[in-house]
Amino acid sequence: MNNIVYNTKTRIKICGIICLIPALLVACRLFYLQTFKHDEFSARTEKSIYAYLAEDRVRGNILDVNGNLMAESLRTHSCAVLKKYVNDKNKAVAVLSSVLGVSKKDILKKWSTKDNFFYVDKKIKPETYTRLTEEIRKNRLTGIELSPEYERIHPYEKMGIDLIGAANSKNLGLSGIEQLYNKELSQDIGKKRAVRARRGQIIYERGMKEETNVSDIYLTIDSLAQYHVEEILEKYVKENDAERGMAIVQNPKTGNIIAAASYPVKDGQSMAFQFTYEPGSTFKAITTASAIDSGTANKKDVLKFEEKDRWLVSSGFSVRDATAAHGNELSITKIMEVSSNRGVAKLAVELGPKDFFYYIKSFGFGTKTDVGFQGEARGTVRPYAKWTRVDTASAGYGYGISLTGIQLVNAYSAIANGGYLMQPHIINKMQDGRGKVVYKAKANRIRAVLKPQTSKDMTEILRSVVSVGTGKRAQVKGYTIAGKTGTAEKASGEGGYAKKSHIVSFCGFFPATDPEFTILFVLDQPAKPVFGGQSAAPAFAEIAKRLITIYAVVPDNPGDEK
Repeated sequence: MNNIVYNTKTRIKICGIICLIPALLVACRLFYLQTFKHDEFSARTEKSIYAYLAEDRVRGNILDVNGNLMAESLRTHSCAVLKKYVNDKNKAVAVLSSVLGVSKKDILKKWSTKDNFFYVDKKIKPETYTRLTEEIRKNRLTGIELSPEYERIHPYEKMGIDLIGAANSKNLGLSGIEQLYNKELSQDIGKKRAVRARRGQIIYERGMKEETNVSDIYLTIDSLAQYHVEEILEKYVKENDAERGMAIVQNPKTGNIIAAASYPVKDGQSMAFQFTYEPGSTFKAITTASAIDSGTANKKDVLKFEEKDRWLVSSGFSVRDATAAHGNELSITKIMEVSSNRGVAKLAVELGPKDFFYYIKSFGFGTKTDVGFQGEARGTVRPYAKWTRVDTASAGYGYGISLTGIQLVNAYSAIANGGYLMQPHIINKMQDGRGKVVYKAKANRIRAVLKPQTSKDMTEILRSVVSVGTGKRAQVKGYTIAGKTGTAEKASGEGGYAKKSHIVSFCGFFPATDPEFTILFVLDQPAKPVFGGQSAAPAFAEIAKRLITIYAVVPDNPGDEK
Protein backbone atom coordinates (compact mmCIF):
# COMPACT_ATOMS: atom_id res chain seq x y z
CA MET A 1 0.00 0.00 0.00
CA ASN A 2 2.78 2.35 0.96
CA ASN A 3 4.57 1.64 -2.31
CA ILE A 4 1.50 2.58 -4.30
CA VAL A 5 1.18 5.90 -2.45
CA TYR A 6 4.88 6.55 -2.92
CA ASN A 7 4.75 5.83 -6.67
CA THR A 8 1.72 8.04 -7.07
CA LYS A 9 3.45 10.99 -5.37
CA THR A 10 6.55 10.48 -7.46
CA ARG A 11 4.55 10.45 -10.65
CA ILE A 12 2.73 13.65 -9.63
CA LYS A 13 6.08 15.37 -8.97
CA ILE A 14 7.47 14.26 -12.30
CA CYS A 15 4.34 15.49 -14.10
CA GLY A 16 4.60 18.82 -12.25
CA ILE A 17 8.23 19.18 -13.26
CA ILE A 18 7.39 18.32 -16.86
CA CYS A 19 4.61 20.94 -16.82
CA LEU A 20 6.99 23.55 -15.45
CA ILE A 21 9.60 23.00 -18.15
CA PRO A 22 7.69 24.96 -20.92
CA ALA A 23 7.04 27.83 -18.50
CA LEU A 24 10.68 27.79 -17.49
CA LEU A 25 11.77 27.83 -21.12
CA VAL A 26 9.41 30.75 -21.81
CA ALA A 27 10.77 32.59 -18.76
CA CYS A 28 14.33 32.00 -19.92
CA ARG A 29 13.45 33.19 -23.38
CA LEU A 30 11.82 36.33 -21.97
CA PHE A 31 14.84 36.94 -19.75
CA TYR A 32 17.12 36.57 -22.79
CA LEU A 33 15.01 38.93 -24.91
CA GLN A 34 14.66 41.54 -22.19
CA THR A 35 18.27 41.41 -21.15
CA PHE A 36 20.32 40.67 -24.24
CA LYS A 37 17.93 41.85 -26.97
CA HIS A 38 16.51 44.85 -25.14
CA ASP A 39 18.16 47.55 -27.27
CA GLU A 40 17.23 45.87 -30.55
CA PHE A 41 13.54 45.41 -29.70
CA SER A 42 13.28 48.86 -28.08
CA ALA A 43 14.54 50.36 -31.31
CA ARG A 44 11.99 48.37 -33.33
CA THR A 45 9.15 49.42 -31.04
CA GLU A 46 10.21 53.05 -31.04
CA LYS A 47 10.48 53.04 -34.83
CA SER A 48 6.92 51.78 -35.17
CA ILE A 49 5.55 54.34 -32.71
CA TYR A 50 7.77 57.35 -33.19
CA ALA A 51 9.02 59.30 -36.17
CA TYR A 52 12.33 61.15 -36.01
CA LEU A 53 11.93 64.16 -38.24
CA ALA A 54 14.85 66.25 -39.47
CA GLU A 55 14.12 69.82 -38.47
CA ASP A 56 16.02 72.95 -39.45
CA ARG A 57 17.31 74.92 -36.52
CA VAL A 58 16.81 78.65 -36.27
CA ARG A 59 19.79 80.73 -37.47
CA GLY A 60 21.07 83.73 -35.54
CA ASN A 61 20.10 87.23 -36.64
CA ILE A 62 22.38 89.79 -38.26
CA LEU A 63 21.61 93.32 -37.11
CA ASP A 64 23.01 96.79 -37.67
CA VAL A 65 24.72 98.81 -34.95
CA ASN A 66 21.35 100.13 -33.73
CA GLY A 67 19.68 96.72 -33.53
CA ASN A 68 17.79 96.91 -36.83
CA LEU A 69 17.39 93.48 -38.42
CA MET A 70 19.34 92.96 -41.64
CA ALA A 71 18.99 89.16 -41.85
CA GLU A 72 16.69 86.86 -39.88
CA SER A 73 15.18 83.38 -40.04
CA LEU A 74 11.44 83.13 -40.73
CA ARG A 75 9.72 79.95 -39.57
CA THR A 76 8.03 78.21 -42.49
CA HIS A 77 6.86 74.63 -43.14
CA SER A 78 7.31 71.89 -45.68
CA CYS A 79 4.45 69.63 -46.73
CA ALA A 80 4.98 65.94 -47.50
CA VAL A 81 2.79 62.92 -48.17
CA LEU A 82 3.12 59.41 -46.66
CA LYS A 83 1.08 57.49 -49.24
CA LYS A 84 0.27 54.37 -47.22
CA TYR A 85 -1.34 56.46 -44.49
CA VAL A 86 -3.53 58.58 -46.79
CA ASN A 87 -7.22 57.78 -46.25
CA ASP A 88 -8.60 59.66 -49.30
CA LYS A 89 -6.20 60.17 -52.20
CA ASN A 90 -8.51 62.26 -54.42
CA LYS A 91 -9.54 64.61 -51.64
CA ALA A 92 -5.93 64.97 -50.48
CA VAL A 93 -4.72 65.88 -53.97
CA ALA A 94 -7.55 68.41 -54.37
CA VAL A 95 -6.82 70.12 -51.03
CA LEU A 96 -3.05 70.25 -51.56
CA SER A 97 -3.43 71.64 -55.08
CA SER A 98 -5.97 74.27 -54.03
CA VAL A 99 -4.14 75.58 -50.96
CA LEU A 100 -0.51 75.25 -52.07
CA GLY A 101 -1.03 76.26 -55.69
CA VAL A 102 0.68 73.10 -56.96
CA SER A 103 -0.96 71.51 -59.98
CA LYS A 104 -2.76 68.18 -59.52
CA LYS A 105 -0.71 66.80 -62.39
CA ASP A 106 2.56 67.46 -60.56
CA ILE A 107 1.26 65.93 -57.34
CA LEU A 108 -0.02 62.80 -59.09
CA LYS A 109 3.29 62.46 -60.93
CA LYS A 110 5.15 62.28 -57.61
CA TRP A 111 2.47 59.97 -56.24
CA SER A 112 3.04 57.49 -59.05
CA THR A 113 6.61 56.71 -57.97
CA LYS A 114 7.49 53.71 -55.82
CA ASP A 115 8.51 55.87 -52.87
CA ASN A 116 6.05 56.03 -50.00
CA PHE A 117 7.22 59.55 -49.04
CA PHE A 118 7.46 62.67 -51.20
CA TYR A 119 7.46 66.45 -50.72
CA VAL A 120 4.63 68.50 -52.19
CA ASP A 121 5.98 71.96 -51.30
CA LYS A 122 8.58 73.69 -49.12
CA LYS A 123 9.01 77.14 -47.57
CA ILE A 124 5.27 77.42 -46.94
CA LYS A 125 4.44 80.84 -45.49
CA PRO A 126 2.60 81.06 -42.13
CA GLU A 127 -0.74 82.16 -43.63
CA THR A 128 -0.71 79.28 -46.13
CA TYR A 129 0.25 76.85 -43.38
CA THR A 130 -2.74 77.98 -41.30
CA ARG A 131 -5.14 77.48 -44.22
CA LEU A 132 -3.71 74.05 -45.00
CA THR A 133 -3.99 72.79 -41.42
CA GLU A 134 -7.62 73.96 -41.32
CA GLU A 135 -8.43 72.13 -44.55
CA ILE A 136 -6.70 68.94 -43.36
CA ARG A 137 -8.67 69.06 -40.12
CA LYS A 138 -11.99 69.92 -41.82
CA ASN A 139 -11.64 67.09 -44.36
CA ARG A 140 -10.23 64.66 -41.80
CA LEU A 141 -7.29 63.85 -44.03
CA THR A 142 -4.48 61.59 -42.86
CA GLY A 143 -1.00 60.89 -44.19
CA ILE A 144 -0.15 64.56 -44.82
CA GLU A 145 2.91 65.67 -42.88
CA LEU A 146 3.75 69.31 -42.09
CA SER A 147 7.21 69.88 -40.65
CA PRO A 148 8.81 73.19 -39.61
CA GLU A 149 11.84 74.76 -41.32
CA TYR A 150 13.41 78.21 -41.61
CA GLU A 151 13.89 80.61 -44.49
CA ARG A 152 16.52 83.39 -44.47
CA ILE A 153 14.97 86.77 -45.21
CA HIS A 154 16.35 90.31 -45.47
CA PRO A 155 14.00 93.07 -44.28
CA TYR A 156 15.96 95.67 -46.30
CA GLU A 157 16.05 93.38 -49.34
CA LYS A 158 19.36 93.89 -51.20
CA MET A 159 20.73 96.63 -48.95
CA GLY A 160 24.01 95.48 -47.44
CA ILE A 161 23.69 92.06 -49.07
CA ASP A 162 27.25 92.33 -50.40
CA LEU A 163 28.38 92.38 -46.77
CA ILE A 164 25.83 89.99 -45.26
CA GLY A 165 26.12 87.31 -47.93
CA ALA A 166 23.84 84.30 -48.32
CA ALA A 167 22.84 81.15 -46.44
CA ASN A 168 21.20 78.09 -47.99
CA SER A 169 18.17 76.02 -46.96
CA LYS A 170 20.44 73.67 -44.99
CA ASN A 171 21.40 76.48 -42.59
CA LEU A 172 24.88 76.83 -44.11
CA GLY A 173 26.47 80.22 -44.78
CA LEU A 174 27.67 80.47 -48.36
CA SER A 175 29.29 83.90 -48.57
CA GLY A 176 30.07 87.11 -46.72
CA ILE A 177 29.43 87.39 -42.99
CA GLU A 178 27.00 84.46 -43.20
CA GLN A 179 29.91 82.22 -44.23
CA LEU A 180 32.72 83.62 -42.09
CA TYR A 181 30.60 83.47 -38.93
CA ASN A 182 28.60 80.36 -39.84
CA LYS A 183 29.64 78.56 -36.65
CA GLU A 184 28.38 81.38 -34.43
CA LEU A 185 25.15 81.88 -36.39
CA SER A 186 24.04 78.29 -36.85
CA GLN A 187 23.31 74.94 -35.26
CA ASP A 188 23.35 71.57 -36.97
CA ILE A 189 20.06 70.28 -38.35
CA GLY A 190 18.49 68.30 -35.50
CA LYS A 191 16.02 65.41 -35.32
CA LYS A 192 12.89 65.91 -33.27
CA ARG A 193 10.88 62.96 -31.94
CA ALA A 194 7.19 62.78 -32.77
CA VAL A 195 4.46 60.16 -32.24
CA ARG A 196 3.17 58.46 -35.37
CA ALA A 197 -0.55 57.90 -34.83
CA ARG A 198 -2.48 54.87 -36.16
CA ARG A 199 -3.57 56.74 -39.30
CA GLY A 200 -0.17 58.25 -39.98
CA GLN A 201 -0.65 61.63 -38.36
CA ILE A 202 2.50 63.16 -36.89
CA ILE A 203 2.12 64.47 -33.33
CA TYR A 204 5.13 66.32 -31.89
CA GLU A 205 5.88 65.45 -28.30
CA ARG A 206 5.30 68.19 -25.78
CA GLY A 207 7.88 69.23 -23.25
CA MET A 208 10.75 68.71 -25.67
CA LYS A 209 12.15 72.21 -25.41
CA GLU A 210 15.28 72.62 -27.49
CA GLU A 211 18.04 74.96 -26.43
CA THR A 212 18.93 77.53 -29.05
CA ASN A 213 22.71 77.79 -29.07
CA VAL A 214 23.22 80.46 -31.70
CA SER A 215 24.50 84.02 -31.57
CA ASP A 216 23.11 87.22 -32.99
CA ILE A 217 25.70 89.36 -34.76
CA TYR A 218 25.55 93.15 -34.54
CA LEU A 219 27.46 94.96 -37.27
CA THR A 220 29.15 98.34 -36.96
CA ILE A 221 27.13 99.28 -40.06
CA ASP A 222 24.39 101.88 -39.60
CA SER A 223 21.58 100.77 -41.92
CA LEU A 224 20.40 104.37 -42.48
CA ALA A 225 23.87 105.54 -43.50
CA GLN A 226 24.31 102.37 -45.59
CA TYR A 227 21.08 103.10 -47.47
CA HIS A 228 22.16 106.64 -48.41
CA VAL A 229 25.70 105.62 -49.36
CA GLU A 230 24.36 102.84 -51.60
CA GLU A 231 21.89 105.25 -53.23
CA ILE A 232 24.59 107.84 -54.00
CA LEU A 233 27.02 105.19 -55.25
CA GLU A 234 24.45 103.72 -57.67
CA LYS A 235 23.62 107.21 -58.94
CA TYR A 236 27.25 108.11 -59.75
CA VAL A 237 28.08 104.72 -61.27
CA LYS A 238 25.15 105.11 -63.67
CA GLU A 239 25.72 108.81 -64.42
CA ASN A 240 29.36 108.17 -65.31
CA ASP A 241 28.61 104.87 -67.07
CA ALA A 242 31.22 103.21 -64.84
CA GLU A 243 31.82 99.48 -64.74
CA ARG A 244 31.47 99.43 -60.95
CA GLY A 245 32.13 101.45 -57.84
CA MET A 246 32.55 101.39 -54.08
CA ALA A 247 32.19 103.72 -51.12
CA ILE A 248 33.32 103.33 -47.50
CA VAL A 249 32.59 105.40 -44.40
CA GLN A 250 34.71 104.88 -41.28
CA ASN A 251 34.87 106.41 -37.84
CA PRO A 252 38.56 107.47 -37.64
CA LYS A 253 38.59 107.42 -33.84
CA THR A 254 37.28 103.87 -33.35
CA GLY A 255 38.03 102.18 -36.69
CA ASN A 256 34.38 101.10 -36.99
CA ILE A 257 32.98 100.83 -40.52
CA ILE A 258 29.73 102.82 -40.67
CA ALA A 259 28.90 101.98 -44.29
CA ALA A 260 30.52 99.92 -47.05
CA ALA A 261 28.79 99.82 -50.42
CA SER A 262 29.50 98.13 -53.76
CA TYR A 263 27.70 98.52 -57.06
CA PRO A 264 26.60 96.37 -58.81
CA VAL A 265 25.56 94.42 -55.71
CA LYS A 266 26.46 90.73 -55.39
CA ASP A 267 25.82 88.80 -52.20
CA GLY A 268 28.95 88.30 -50.16
CA GLN A 269 31.18 90.14 -52.65
CA SER A 270 32.29 93.48 -51.28
CA MET A 271 34.66 95.68 -53.29
CA ALA A 272 35.58 97.48 -50.07
CA PHE A 273 37.50 94.44 -48.82
CA GLN A 274 38.11 92.23 -51.85
CA PHE A 275 38.87 94.57 -54.78
CA THR A 276 42.51 95.60 -55.26
CA TYR A 277 43.69 98.46 -57.47
CA GLU A 278 46.54 100.92 -58.04
CA PRO A 279 45.32 104.06 -56.24
CA GLY A 280 47.03 106.80 -58.19
CA SER A 281 46.93 110.28 -56.69
CA THR A 282 45.06 109.49 -53.46
CA PHE A 283 48.31 107.74 -52.44
CA LYS A 284 50.16 111.06 -52.65
CA ALA A 285 48.90 111.89 -49.15
CA ILE A 286 50.68 108.77 -47.86
CA THR A 287 53.91 109.70 -49.64
CA THR A 288 53.86 113.31 -48.42
CA ALA A 289 53.00 112.31 -44.84
CA SER A 290 55.86 109.79 -44.84
CA ALA A 291 58.36 112.36 -46.13
CA ILE A 292 57.33 115.00 -43.58
CA ASP A 293 57.23 112.51 -40.69
CA SER A 294 60.69 111.12 -41.53
CA GLY A 295 62.22 114.61 -41.60
CA THR A 296 63.38 114.41 -45.22
CA ALA A 297 60.81 117.11 -46.04
CA ASN A 298 59.13 119.95 -44.21
CA LYS A 299 55.69 121.41 -44.75
CA LYS A 300 57.31 124.75 -45.63
CA ASP A 301 59.81 123.27 -48.11
CA VAL A 302 59.89 124.37 -51.77
CA LEU A 303 61.06 121.83 -54.34
CA LYS A 304 62.95 123.11 -57.38
CA PHE A 305 62.93 121.56 -60.85
CA GLU A 306 64.97 122.29 -63.97
CA GLU A 307 61.92 121.97 -66.22
CA LYS A 308 58.39 123.32 -65.72
CA ASP A 309 56.39 120.15 -66.39
CA ARG A 310 58.72 117.18 -65.75
CA TRP A 311 61.44 115.69 -63.61
CA LEU A 312 64.11 113.36 -64.93
CA VAL A 313 64.18 110.41 -62.53
CA SER A 314 66.78 108.38 -64.36
CA SER A 315 68.13 108.11 -67.87
CA GLY A 316 65.20 107.58 -70.23
CA PHE A 317 62.46 108.07 -67.63
CA SER A 318 60.85 111.37 -66.68
CA VAL A 319 57.84 112.02 -64.45
CA ARG A 320 55.47 114.53 -66.02
CA ASP A 321 52.76 116.82 -64.71
CA ALA A 322 49.58 117.49 -66.65
CA THR A 323 50.57 121.13 -67.22
CA ALA A 324 53.65 123.35 -67.17
CA ALA A 325 51.69 126.21 -65.63
CA HIS A 326 52.99 125.51 -62.12
CA GLY A 327 56.56 126.47 -62.96
CA ASN A 328 59.96 125.35 -61.72
CA GLU A 329 59.24 125.68 -58.01
CA LEU A 330 56.56 123.92 -55.99
CA SER A 331 55.89 124.09 -52.25
CA ILE A 332 54.81 120.91 -50.46
CA THR A 333 51.27 122.27 -50.14
CA LYS A 334 51.22 123.29 -53.80
CA ILE A 335 52.35 119.80 -54.83
CA MET A 336 49.25 118.39 -53.18
CA GLU A 337 46.89 121.16 -54.34
CA VAL A 338 47.70 120.61 -58.01
CA SER A 339 48.40 116.87 -57.60
CA SER A 340 51.93 117.09 -58.98
CA ASN A 341 53.41 113.76 -59.99
CA ARG A 342 56.97 115.09 -60.22
CA GLY A 343 56.66 116.65 -56.77
CA VAL A 344 55.69 113.47 -54.90
CA ALA A 345 58.04 111.38 -57.04
CA LYS A 346 60.93 113.56 -55.84
CA LEU A 347 59.71 113.29 -52.22
CA ALA A 348 59.64 109.50 -52.52
CA VAL A 349 63.12 109.27 -54.05
CA GLU A 350 64.59 111.57 -51.41
CA LEU A 351 62.92 109.51 -48.67
CA GLY A 352 64.52 106.39 -50.15
CA PRO A 353 63.07 102.93 -50.88
CA LYS A 354 63.83 101.41 -47.48
CA ASP A 355 62.21 104.16 -45.38
CA PHE A 356 59.35 104.62 -47.85
CA PHE A 357 58.64 100.89 -47.72
CA TYR A 358 58.67 101.06 -43.92
CA TYR A 359 56.00 103.79 -43.90
CA ILE A 360 53.88 102.03 -46.52
CA LYS A 361 53.85 98.85 -44.43
CA SER A 362 53.33 100.82 -41.23
CA PHE A 363 50.19 102.36 -42.77
CA GLY A 364 48.92 98.80 -43.26
CA PHE A 365 49.36 98.31 -47.00
CA GLY A 366 50.27 94.84 -48.26
CA THR A 367 48.69 93.21 -45.17
CA LYS A 368 45.14 92.11 -44.45
CA THR A 369 43.41 94.39 -41.97
CA ASP A 370 41.53 91.46 -40.36
CA VAL A 371 38.39 93.59 -40.45
CA GLY A 372 36.26 90.46 -40.22
CA PHE A 373 35.15 89.77 -43.79
CA GLN A 374 35.36 86.61 -45.86
CA GLY A 375 37.91 86.72 -48.67
CA GLU A 376 39.63 89.98 -47.68
CA ALA A 377 42.52 90.78 -50.05
CA ARG A 378 45.95 91.96 -48.92
CA GLY A 379 47.08 93.96 -51.93
CA THR A 380 50.64 93.96 -53.26
CA VAL A 381 53.74 95.78 -52.03
CA ARG A 382 56.98 94.36 -53.42
CA PRO A 383 60.04 94.14 -51.11
CA TYR A 384 62.03 97.39 -51.29
CA ALA A 385 65.22 95.48 -52.15
CA LYS A 386 63.74 94.92 -55.60
CA TRP A 387 62.84 98.58 -56.18
CA THR A 388 64.66 100.65 -58.75
CA ARG A 389 64.80 104.44 -58.58
CA VAL A 390 61.91 104.47 -61.07
CA ASP A 391 59.89 102.07 -58.89
CA THR A 392 60.35 104.34 -55.88
CA ALA A 393 59.28 107.42 -57.84
CA SER A 394 56.25 105.62 -59.30
CA ALA A 395 55.13 104.37 -55.90
CA GLY A 396 55.15 108.01 -54.77
CA TYR A 397 52.14 108.78 -56.95
CA GLY A 398 50.37 105.46 -56.43
CA TYR A 399 51.63 103.16 -59.18
CA GLY A 400 53.37 99.81 -58.85
CA ILE A 401 51.50 98.90 -55.65
CA SER A 402 47.95 97.65 -55.17
CA LEU A 403 45.67 98.09 -52.21
CA THR A 404 42.11 97.64 -50.99
CA GLY A 405 39.58 100.31 -50.15
CA ILE A 406 39.59 99.39 -46.47
CA GLN A 407 43.38 99.80 -46.34
CA LEU A 408 43.29 103.27 -47.90
CA VAL A 409 40.39 104.61 -45.83
CA ASN A 410 42.08 103.25 -42.69
CA ALA A 411 45.35 104.99 -43.63
CA TYR A 412 43.52 108.32 -44.12
CA SER A 413 41.87 107.78 -40.72
CA ALA A 414 45.38 107.56 -39.24
CA ILE A 415 46.15 111.00 -40.70
CA ALA A 416 42.83 112.28 -39.33
CA ASN A 417 43.04 110.95 -35.76
CA GLY A 418 46.49 112.18 -34.76
CA GLY A 419 48.63 109.51 -36.40
CA TYR A 420 47.29 106.17 -35.11
CA LEU A 421 46.50 103.18 -37.31
CA MET A 422 43.27 101.73 -35.92
CA GLN A 423 42.02 98.17 -36.08
CA PRO A 424 39.01 98.41 -38.42
CA HIS A 425 35.83 96.62 -37.35
CA ILE A 426 32.71 95.51 -39.17
CA ILE A 427 31.43 93.35 -36.27
CA ASN A 428 30.33 95.42 -33.29
CA LYS A 429 29.29 92.62 -30.96
CA MET A 430 27.98 89.04 -30.69
CA GLN A 431 25.20 88.08 -28.32
CA ASP A 432 24.28 84.49 -27.45
CA GLY A 433 20.78 83.00 -27.14
CA ARG A 434 20.55 84.05 -23.50
CA GLY A 435 21.31 87.67 -24.31
CA LYS A 436 24.87 87.53 -22.98
CA VAL A 437 27.43 89.55 -24.96
CA VAL A 438 30.19 87.10 -25.89
CA TYR A 439 32.22 89.54 -28.02
CA LYS A 440 32.42 93.33 -28.13
CA ALA A 441 34.63 95.33 -30.49
CA LYS A 442 36.88 97.88 -28.82
CA ALA A 443 38.76 100.82 -30.28
CA ASN A 444 42.26 99.41 -30.72
CA ARG A 445 45.29 101.43 -31.75
CA ILE A 446 47.53 99.05 -33.69
CA ARG A 447 50.48 101.47 -33.77
CA ALA A 448 51.47 105.10 -34.10
CA VAL A 449 52.24 105.71 -37.78
CA LEU A 450 52.78 109.48 -37.69
CA LYS A 451 53.82 112.04 -35.12
CA PRO A 452 50.92 114.23 -33.92
CA GLN A 453 52.51 117.27 -35.62
CA THR A 454 52.72 115.41 -38.94
CA SER A 455 49.02 114.62 -38.62
CA LYS A 456 48.28 118.33 -38.10
CA ASP A 457 50.47 119.38 -41.01
CA MET A 458 48.85 116.85 -43.35
CA THR A 459 45.36 117.89 -42.27
CA GLU A 460 46.18 121.51 -43.18
CA ILE A 461 47.64 120.45 -46.54
CA LEU A 462 44.60 118.28 -47.36
CA ARG A 463 42.26 121.10 -46.34
CA SER A 464 44.06 123.30 -48.84
CA VAL A 465 43.53 120.66 -51.55
CA VAL A 466 39.75 121.01 -51.02
CA SER A 467 39.77 124.78 -50.51
CA VAL A 468 41.81 125.83 -53.56
CA GLY A 469 43.09 122.67 -55.25
CA THR A 470 41.75 119.76 -57.26
CA GLY A 471 39.23 118.79 -54.56
CA LYS A 472 37.10 121.95 -54.63
CA ARG A 473 33.95 120.02 -55.50
CA ALA A 474 34.19 118.11 -52.21
CA GLN A 475 33.41 121.29 -50.27
CA VAL A 476 30.43 121.35 -47.91
CA LYS A 477 29.27 124.75 -46.63
CA GLY A 478 29.82 125.24 -42.93
CA TYR A 479 32.33 122.40 -42.62
CA THR A 480 36.07 122.00 -43.06
CA ILE A 481 36.93 119.16 -45.43
CA ALA A 482 40.34 117.54 -45.87
CA GLY A 483 41.00 115.14 -48.71
CA LYS A 484 42.70 114.19 -51.95
CA THR A 485 41.52 113.39 -55.45
CA GLY A 486 42.78 110.44 -57.45
CA THR A 487 42.84 109.54 -61.14
CA ALA A 488 44.80 106.44 -62.07
CA GLU A 489 45.35 104.75 -65.40
CA LYS A 490 44.65 101.02 -65.24
CA ALA A 491 47.24 98.46 -66.21
CA SER A 492 46.85 97.14 -69.74
CA GLY A 493 46.77 93.44 -70.48
CA GLU A 494 49.43 94.09 -73.12
CA GLY A 495 51.82 95.72 -70.66
CA GLY A 496 52.03 99.34 -69.54
CA TYR A 497 48.93 101.43 -68.85
CA ALA A 498 45.79 102.09 -70.89
CA LYS A 499 45.28 105.79 -71.57
CA LYS A 500 41.49 105.49 -71.75
CA SER A 501 40.98 103.13 -68.81
CA HIS A 502 40.84 104.80 -65.40
CA ILE A 503 39.96 104.50 -61.75
CA VAL A 504 38.83 107.80 -60.24
CA SER A 505 38.51 108.42 -56.54
CA PHE A 506 38.41 110.80 -53.61
CA CYS A 507 39.41 110.08 -50.03
CA GLY A 508 39.05 112.50 -47.16
CA PHE A 509 37.65 113.27 -43.72
CA PHE A 510 35.51 115.83 -41.93
CA PRO A 511 35.04 117.97 -39.93
CA ALA A 512 38.76 118.52 -40.39
CA THR A 513 39.09 120.26 -37.01
CA ASP A 514 37.79 117.19 -35.16
CA PRO A 515 37.20 114.37 -37.69
CA GLU A 516 34.16 112.13 -37.20
CA PHE A 517 34.03 110.47 -40.62
CA THR A 518 36.57 109.25 -43.19
CA ILE A 519 35.08 108.59 -46.63
CA LEU A 520 36.48 106.85 -49.70
CA PHE A 521 34.61 106.97 -53.02
CA VAL A 522 35.85 105.03 -56.08
CA LEU A 523 34.57 104.61 -59.65
CA ASP A 524 36.12 101.87 -61.76
CA GLN A 525 36.30 102.35 -65.51
CA PRO A 526 33.97 105.32 -66.05
CA ALA A 527 33.11 105.58 -69.76
CA LYS A 528 33.23 109.36 -69.67
CA PRO A 529 36.69 110.99 -69.54
CA VAL A 530 36.43 112.30 -65.98
CA PHE A 531 38.89 113.01 -63.18
CA GLY A 532 38.55 112.31 -59.47
CA GLY A 533 37.88 115.97 -58.80
CA GLN A 534 35.00 115.98 -61.30
CA SER A 535 33.10 112.85 -60.25
CA ALA A 536 34.36 111.33 -57.00
CA ALA A 537 34.75 114.63 -55.10
CA PRO A 538 31.07 115.64 -55.61
CA ALA A 539 29.98 112.16 -54.51
CA PHE A 540 32.06 112.59 -51.34
CA ALA A 541 30.25 115.90 -50.69
CA GLU A 542 26.84 114.27 -51.16
CA ILE A 543 27.67 111.48 -48.74
CA ALA A 544 29.03 114.00 -46.23
CA LYS A 545 25.79 116.02 -46.39
CA ARG A 546 23.69 112.93 -45.72
CA LEU A 547 25.89 112.00 -42.75
CA ILE A 548 25.61 115.53 -41.38
CA THR A 549 21.82 115.20 -41.43
CA ILE A 550 21.74 111.68 -39.95
CA TYR A 551 24.17 112.41 -37.11
CA ALA A 552 23.40 116.13 -36.61
CA VAL A 553 27.08 117.06 -37.05
CA VAL A 554 27.76 120.54 -35.68
CA PRO A 555 29.35 122.94 -38.22
CA ASP A 556 33.01 123.71 -37.50
CA ASN A 557 33.21 126.54 -40.03
CA PRO A 558 29.93 128.46 -39.56
CA GLY A 559 31.24 131.59 -41.27
CA ASP A 560 31.40 129.60 -44.51
CA GLU A 561 27.61 129.01 -44.48
CA LYS A 562 26.83 132.52 -45.73
